[in-house]
Amino acid sequence: MAIDTITSGEIESSVLKARGPVALDFYQESCPPCHVLEPRLERVARVYEGRVAVYRVDVETDMPAAERFNVMSIPTVLVFRGGQEIERLDGLITESDLDATFRRASGD
Repeated sequence: MAIDTITSGEIESSVLKARGPVALDFYQESCPPCHVLEPRLERVARVYEGRVAVYRVDVETDMPAAERFNVMSIPTVLVFRGGQEIERLDGLITESDLDATFRRASGD
């Protein structure tokens, strides 16, 4: 499953005004930990497809989005519900961390 990359201009409609929970992965192409996270995030996103929307933001090309949400390190995954951040994961993010976070966000 490929996760779509969105920009600052799309965050309002795709994330903050979304009907259900949304995970937003802040990454950079040159970031080794981001590459480690990518397949984990894709696997968990497949499990929660239809229940948690997942998008990515490239901080190298869209720093205003990272600044808007006070993202200080990458990778960082923010989870939103009703336009509000409800969870934040950063650093070494395991697949079980993602699964537990998505489960709580989706109400499972």
